[in-house]
Formats: sequence, C-alpha cells, structure tokens
Amino acid sequence: MYNLPILKQLVLLLHWILVTINGALESIGLSSNWSWGLAIIGLTIIVRLVLFPLTWKQFSSAQSMQVIQPQLKELQKKYKGDRGKLQQETMKLYQEHRVNPFASCLPLLLQLPVFISLYAAIKGLGPLSAPQYQASVEALNQASFLWIPHLGLPDTYYILLVLYVVSQLISTELMLSTQSDKSQKMIMRAMPIMFVFFLFRFPAGLFVYWVTTNIWTIGQQLLIRKVMKPKNLETMTAKPVKRNRLMEALTAAQGDRMQTREDLIAKQRAEKAKQQGGAKQAAGQPAAKKGARKAPPGKGKSKQSPPADQAKSKSGPAGG
Repeated sequence: MYNLPILKQLVLLLHWILVTINGALESIGLSSNWSWGLAIIGLTIIVRLVLFPLTWKQFSSAQSMQVIQPQLKELQKKYKGDRGKLQQETMKLYQEHRVNPFASCLPLLLQLPVFISLYAAIKGLGPLSAPQYQASVEALNQASFLWIPHLGLPDTYYILLVLYVVSQLISTELMLSTQSDKSQKMIMRAMPIMFVFFLFRFPAGLFVYWVTTNIWTIGQQLLIRKVMKPKNLETMTAKPVKRNRLMEALTAAQGDRMQTREDLIAKQRAEKAKQQGGAKQAAGQPAAKKGARKAPPGKGKSKQSPPADQAKSKSGPAGG
C-alpha cells in the first residue's frame, strides 16, 4: 500500500521534511533526543498551515448549514414521502444560499493520507525500506522526547493517549457548536473513545502529531470564531451567487435522476391502466350476456316476406 504512487511520494515528502527540520535544529545545538520530537511538531504546523484555507471554508460552511436548518426541516416535512424530490430541493437550497455541504469533510479526508504516510515515515515502510533511508529512520525510532523513551514505540505510560482523548473531545465540542443534528453530535463525541481501541498501540511519534493537531485546531477554532462574522439568511442571499461546478453537477445529476424516475413512474402507471382497462373489458362482456333480458315471444323476430309466386298471384288480378 505504501508503494502506491501518491502515498509513496507523500511518504518521501514527509520524511524529507522531518530530516530537514531535525538537521536545522541540530545545527543550533539541540540534541537528537529533542530535535526529532520537535521536527514532528514542526511538520504538524506545516500541514495545518497548508490546510488552513480548507479549514476556514469548513467553519464557514458549518455556520451556513446552521443558518439554513429551519429551511431544511421545512423541506423534510414537505417532501417526507418523496425522497428524490427532497434531495433535489435540498440541492437547490444549498446552491441558492452558497452552501457547500462537502466543505466540512474535505480537511478530515486530507488528514487521513498524511496520518498514514507519517506512520510509514516513522516505521520506515514502503519506499523508506531502501538502505539509504535506514539511518534516518532508525534515528527517529530510537529518539526520545520529554518522558517518551522511543518515538517509534508506543507510549508505555499512556499519557499521550489521555492527552489525545481530552484534546480531541475539546476540539470536537468546539466543532459541534455549529451543528444542530443531535445524532451527528453523538457520533462525533463517541469517535475519540472508539479510536482509543485502534490507536493505543501506535508509535508515540504519531500521538505527538495528533495531540499537536488537536491543540492547533482548538486555538484555530477560537481564533476563527472571533474573526469570522456571524451569518444570516439576508447576508447569504444578498451576495451574488458564485458558480460552483460541483454543486451544479450534483444538481444536474439529481434533476436527471428525478426526470428518469418520473418517466419510469408514468410508464408504469400507463401500463397498469392499460392492464386494468383490458381486464375490465374482458370481465364486462360475460356480464352483459348474463344481464341481457330475453325478448318476449313473437317480438324481436323479423317478419318473413311472402314467396315471390304468391306476390305475383296477388298482384295479377289487381292489374286486370
């Protein structure tokens, strides 16, 4: 997996950043027992700075979603029995108020390959298994930092694990302040606890990265709250709508699905009506025969014309 083209380049990039920062810190007199841990913290800051524009959009989108919640609930009530129509109208609402519901997911998704690549950079996996990288990988694994004896091994005191859970819960609560969905809040609050069973055996260097990320995120969110102006429907609607190709594509795709669905429903109804009409016609014919009244005797029979010779004999004397 670590030799996939994208991950391979990302692993080599992260390793190069770590080695560069470590070399710069050692050049000013810091020992390797401090420089590698600080290099991981420096790498975290670089990653967060790169992702800051997306984080700003994430927070802005969360605010916008909170503002249009009443409209979303009205649509859910209005189109409760028509899921396709509800999705189409929801997309129109997002486009009208310039809301991108996917903006909140993008920073989280981009952090995942960084986390995986940093694990490979610490453990010397993938492209770093080559001999020329073994010295730097071994130095990182054996380096100590604060109370941590080895950055390449799990924290035996579980202090980093506790710091991770606490910082993640605080960061999550700050993020949930812009959310109104109760079920989503419960899931987000449970995720740090669930991750404990998955992360507790990970190298301490990864926890240094994650705890630093959480602390940075807490400060970043507090700063954004002070700087970013609160939103309302009037200001969101007053601004000219910018073209969003993703939302346009999603709206167009949803419209095509709705049109296909309506055509299919109309076709099914036409076929059903045709079948019902044929069944009624077939069932109506026997009923007409059974219900028909018999004509009384002597009625309903056409009178037979007299034979031709009798007609002539009658007309003969009259003519003489």
